[in-house]
Amino acid sequence: MTELDTAPTPGSGTVPAARRPVVISDPQAIRALAHEARLEALEELYASQSTRTATELASRCGLTPSAMSYHLRALEKYGFVERSPSEGDGRERRWKAAGYSLLVDSLNHTPASKQAFIDVQLNTFRDRIMKEVARREAEDKLLRQAAEEAVATARDANAPLDARDIGVHEPGRRRPPVLSTGMVFVNAEQRAEFQRRLAALIDEFEELNPASERSVDAERVYYLVSVLADSAPETPGHA
Repeated sequence: MTELDTAPTPGSGTVPAARRPVVISDPQAIRALAHEARLEALEELYASQSTRTATELASRCGLTPSAMSYHLRALEKYGFVERSPSEGDGRERRWKAAGYSLLVDSLNHTPASKQAFIDVQLNTFRDRIMKEVARREAEDKLLRQAAEEAVATARDANAPLDARDIGVHEPGRRRPPVLSTGMVFVNAEQRAEFQRRLAALIDEFEELNPASERSVDAERVYYLVSVLADSAPETPGHA
């Protein structure tokens, strides 16, 4: 999990060391994050809490293993990732996340570096949304074709057509939304509870499968959560 937030005060937390985030406060380090392949690799390592080789990460990022190795060395330089003891025959180096999550301190960075980081994050998620839209459209097209073929076959055979046979091919069936946005009216206390419950739900599902089951080929579901307070401009004439 990669987050952009205000860094916690050192020594103020009670989170166990194994679950503490890697806090990034160096402006140069955050600029190193403004790269899609690096963010993809970080997301894979931090979410899986497992080791990966450059070849495995390259397959997910659309890069060559040598290019991925270059990016991993750059991420290692800033403390994002670490080298892991070799497994098996040890012919290829393995990498792991340097902590449980990656927290980017938003206070000490230039506007340009923060903008670059946010742009890469949002562009990556935009690409995922469009790929999912395209996948669903292609799936619906195949379902429509199957339904049309079922109707034609029944008509040619002069046989009754069971509506249930068409129903299984019917597009537009209930599916989770590709993107959902909204607004709730809450006071400060309710907002804190809202955020707490969201975080608890994410934690619950992140713990469902142990790291041993988070292989490079395992099924994934991506999410993007942002809870923003109303930042509407003040009405002219009001303090």
